Amino acid sequence: MASRRGFRSFLGSIVSVFAVTAYGCATTDVSSPKEASAEPEIVTTITGPNTPVEIVTGAGYSLIPKNFSELPAWQSTNFSSARLSFLASCKKWSKQNTEKQLSKSAPYGGIISDWMGACLGLKAVVEPDAIADVFQTEFTPYLIKPKNDSSKLTGYFEPELEAKYSPQGKFTKSVPGIPEDLVRVDPSKFEKKFSSGKVWGRVKDGELELYPDRKDIIDDPKKALGFVTPGELFYLQIQGSGRIKFPDGRVIRAAFAAHNHKSFVSIARHLIDSGQIQPHQAGMGSILKWMDEVGPKKAQDAMNVNPRYVWFTPQELLDPNKGPNGAQGVALTPMASMAVDPRYHPYGAPIFIDTRIPSEPGDWKGTEFSSLVIAQDTGGAIKGILRGDLFFGWGHKAGGRAASMNHDVDMWVLLPKRLAEKMANAQIRKNSEMSNG
Repeated sequence: MASRRGFRSFLGSIVSVFAVTAYGCATTDVSSPKEASAEPEIVTTITGPNTPVEIVTGAGYSLIPKNFSELPAWQSTNFSSARLSFLASCKKWSKQNTEKQLSKSAPYGGIISDWMGACLGLKAVVEPDAIADVFQTEFTPYLIKPKNDSSKLTGYFEPELEAKYSPQGKFTKSVPGIPEDLVRVDPSKFEKKFSSGKVWGRVKDGELELYPDRKDIIDDPKKALGFVTPGELFYLQIQGSGRIKFPDGRVIRAAFAAHNHKSFVSIARHLIDSGQIQPHQAGMGSILKWMDEVGPKKAQDAMNVNPRYVWFTPQELLDPNKGPNGAQGVALTPMASMAVDPRYHPYGAPIFIDTRIPSEPGDWKGTEFSSLVIAQDTGGAIKGILRGDLFFGWGHKAGGRAASMNHDVDMWVLLPKRLAEKMANAQIRKNSEMSNG
């Protein structure tokens, strides 16, 4: 066990990375603890006695109440997938204390009991029109309006990889299992000033330290989940989980287990900036092709530009129609689960998005797309108020579409009417007290 002095030194060195742990991955990263930040104070401003309440947070954005008729294509949206995704979050909440906050850093999420009425209502219906009616009855939509209007929606997916049980031919890289010396720590259990979360390291000379960069990590082949090509392992680590298919037909899930806390660096950006590929070749397929053409050494040098490294744990694929677990701990639903920045948005919140998405791999222009998704995941590259990462599913086509996804997005969060009313009434009382004080 590390000494207390050594452990405190370790905490000081990584305090910026352990606020939240992500499991799923963005197109550019895998889950990582978020930088701890001060909890934003919600302040409500009343624009007039008969006008709606605008919620102005201390985190650089406002929540502006809207009517459902103002949401683009709301009336023509099918909410069946969003219902299933939301009910997965409800099931997670049902096992927790009903007075628990959805998020300490995004307090507009309220407490679990605020959401259970909507959970019950949606559980009782299955027909599309009835589902839409429940969403409209139980929720109030709020436009998420940051002071900085920048937004970005990308996509991610769960790869399906061919693998071998032992190194053969081009299948030279082990899908790394959890190292023997890996130690998992929740810093908040030692110092209250630290946020809760997961930190991974190892004990050396009586002190807890971070693992080194990608280029300096040597995995134990005895811990391998299987053996894949170097390029596919690299992208598996970016996505954060994947399905591993063996020659005998066995399929397992390589689920995210831990990472080395190093900042993600984009291989695509590196190759473009160094003149080795053109911008239109930035997709995963094109880069894998480039790796085959330049050979293993040059390809590995390029991959080592990204110091981030991920380890996995094996899981049996009990239901092939479900995605991997996201940061909320529930299975991701294709086109209905989204990764968000948990500093601003609580897991489980329904968010209506208006954007463009690719209809097929390579469709960079995309087509108009408006839909309801549920915030159930995060990733180290998902930073910002209007920053999302849409889960496209699994397999080659999903991967091609996800890699082609990069567009602006408008977002509306749906809050239970009970919660919206409670927040407004509490702030009205607070404003009144301040005025009379």
